[in-house]
Amino acid sequence: MTPARPWPLIAHDPALVALQGLARRQGARVWLTGGTLRDLLLGLAPPDLDLSTDGDALALGRALAQALGRPFVPLKEALATCRVVLEQGHLDLVGLRAPGLEADLRRRDFTVNALAAPLAGVLAGRAAIKDPTGGLADLGARRLRLAGPGVLSDDPLRVLRAYRFLASHGLSLAPGLEQDLAAAAPGLFRVARERIAQEWRKLMAAPAAAPAVWAMERGQVLTRLMPELAMGRGVLQNPFHHLDVLEHNLATLAHLEELAAGGGVYAGSLLLQEASAYLAGQNARAQLKTAALLHDLGKPATRRPKAPGWATFHRHDLVGAGLAGQAARRLGLSKAEAGHIASLVAGHMRPFHLLGAATRGGLSRRAVRRLLVACGQHLPGVFLLGLADTMAGRGPMRPAEAEERLLALYGQVAELRDRELAQALAAPPLLDGHQLMAGLSLEPGPEVGRLLGLLREAQLDGLVDTPQAALALARRLIRPPRLGRR
Repeated sequence: MTPARPWPLIAHDPALVALQGLARRQGARVWLTGGTLRDLLLGLAPPDLDLSTDGDALALGRALAQALGRPFVPLKEALATCRVVLEQGHLDLVGLRAPGLEADLRRRDFTVNALAAPLAGVLAGRAAIKDPTGGLADLGARRLRLAGPGVLSDDPLRVLRAYRFLASHGLSLAPGLEQDLAAAAPGLFRVARERIAQEWRKLMAAPAAAPAVWAMERGQVLTRLMPELAMGRGVLQNPFHHLDVLEHNLATLAHLEELAAGGGVYAGSLLLQEASAYLAGQNARAQLKTAALLHDLGKPATRRPKAPGWATFHRHDLVGAGLAGQAARRLGLSKAEAGHIASLVAGHMRPFHLLGAATRGGLSRRAVRRLLVACGQHLPGVFLLGLADTMAGRGPMRPAEAEERLLALYGQVAELRDRELAQALAAPPLLDGHQLMAGLSLEPGPEVGRLLGLLREAQLDGLVDTPQAALALARRLIRPPRLGRR
């Protein structure tokens, strides 16, 4: 097969033109490979460039970086892998890892990535694609298939990567692959957590993460990664809900993803308008989706049966926040990311509490201020999570127009914020999270967020006015973690 259509997307790329000239002078051949070629064949503009060479990859990479005046980064010198950082994205160059190109391609993870096109042909607008594993047919069928035996045992991270490709490229698992992934999933615990975290971020940032996570659950992979989620399987809720806790967590992720993609019927609401800027932050989308998946982790531990068909879950938000932070750290996410996810989980009931208070006695200025202090810049994220939570509950006792009431509340909160509270809230906090954790030897988690909220309220009430006074108050307010009330 010799497709000509994709090549114009990169045929004039100056980095590729320079690399081909250097390779020709050194008597080396270079091929476009991996995700770059896959994305081009799907009609996508690849964010980065992946290439292989039968020459000296490190020497070629250094020469290219020097010619372009760009940074050179050796990644794995023993495996002859390097990176040239471009103005936009980067170019990765790797030496062949087997005798010959075909043998090298057969060692790749999936058939759709085991493709190669000679760079010289790509730049000329005509290139015969090397396809030893049937990747072109699989790509045409949007099918994900292993490139060969031993692929998953060689690198168990490919289990998670498979589901990421479902989320990012709309692929489906080839027959039998779900069973292969389930069998290989225990090997994920041998993988460096930093690599797992990188794949998880990519998965959750993808446009179709929710269906992929559902597939992970069906394939018994999700609860291996996050055993806390398994505790919700079969745990019934109350008549506001129609799903058990595990399925409700998954459904909330699906609705959050729908909202993050544009909001559907709620696209014109103030919440969705303000959320677009919030979701543009680095990793914000992936972290909010992760929080949606984990938001009710605390329910199994706090469930207390009441009347038939009814149960309470007092403090499940705070208990769940601790579990969510724990799960996030096990994935290899940073302390800051885990703390952010835990704070979102800890705050996901706040809009409902405020809605209840407003229904009973009106919306007070102090209650709104407390919410704004507690949520800070994450106010749109907390309300998005609450809205997705509401959309995922379809039980017979579900309040009518629940979503509309929540959206109206956000509008009221935002109006009061802008009209009366903006100036007071503009004063910087006396302590930030890092200073508080250092001063009290705390780990990231919901307790840090709770203390910061209380300190901010005390500052706005004029009770503390120096960092030292704020830290002294925090020492008096700190409390050990505890499970729900009995």
